[in-house]
Amino acid sequence: MSIFAVDFGGTRIKAGVIQDGKVLAQDVIAYKSGTSLAQSIQHVKQLCERLIVSTKTSADAMVCALPCIVSPDRSKVTRTFGKYDDAPNFDLNAWTQAEMGIPCLLENDARAAAIGEWQYGAGKGAENLAMITLGTGIGTAVICDGRPLFGKHGVAGNLCGHNTVDMDGRQCICGLRGCVEAHAATWALPAIARESELYSNSRLYSAEVIDYRIVFAEAAQHDQLACELRDNAINCWTNLVMNLIYQYDPECVVLGGGIMAGKDVILPAIQSKLDKRMPELHRKTKILAAELGDVAALAGGWKVFKP
Repeated sequence: MSIFAVDFGGTRIKAGVIQDGKVLAQDVIAYKSGTSLAQSIQHVKQLCERLIVSTKTSADAMVCALPCIVSPDRSKVTRTFGKYDDAPNFDLNAWTQAEMGIPCLLENDARAAAIGEWQYGAGKGAENLAMITLGTGIGTAVICDGRPLFGKHGVAGNLCGHNTVDMDGRQCICGLRGCVEAHAATWALPAIARESELYSNSRLYSAEVIDYRIVFAEAAQHDQLACELRDNAINCWTNLVMNLIYQYDPECVVLGGGIMAGKDVILPAIQSKLDKRMPELHRKTKILAAELGDVAALAGGWKVFKP
């Protein structure tokens, strides 16, 4: 028995054939901003057809991890945040049944990644875990007493990236101001950099793309703006970790996503701040780097299918 797991990311869509939590084969396509779910799923079907050929197997179901709020029964998208905005009105289960002859379950992408790390990665063996995914946006999810946390509307643990760090702060894509995302997510970084008085004299001024990869690289070369952006982000991420610890009392907080390519800088900096700011009760909470990388949400899809 195997499944297709699909991770609809902010810049890429990843698909894989999963069996017992293991990725037998995977493939990736780019996601173009503004592309609808209805358009994207056609490309996903082609990915899955290629995977069938390469693995010489079939799938019993599809699990789709989406950067959206998903109903607790995993049947529909209830809210979007500027990506795949047609998802609430697009019946993925009906589509996969009609086009591929298999059922489909949905999951929030951050929760799917957390499930993957909990079952097969950095959080294996933990009963209480929080995860932060630092990528294009900031996703969060919680495992509580050995079960993924949903709440009444499927929101519990998912929107901590929209915790407020400044009531009068930057406008966020969720409609609020001052969210962690608006101050420290990759999508917000170019505007934050360009608004700084330091921008014109920074090496970031000539950068083709401003993301955390180049920010950390230039900060290591003592570029003043890059250092400010790095330190601001680490402060915001630390506050988010603290909030998750206070709210959910986890054994560990797992940090994943593309930004964690800089884990050798990020983890010690966050740990140092927590050691100074957290009360003794919570200082034993482990702060861990994710282990599964790009396949966390795909691996988590297996547990979604076979809980």
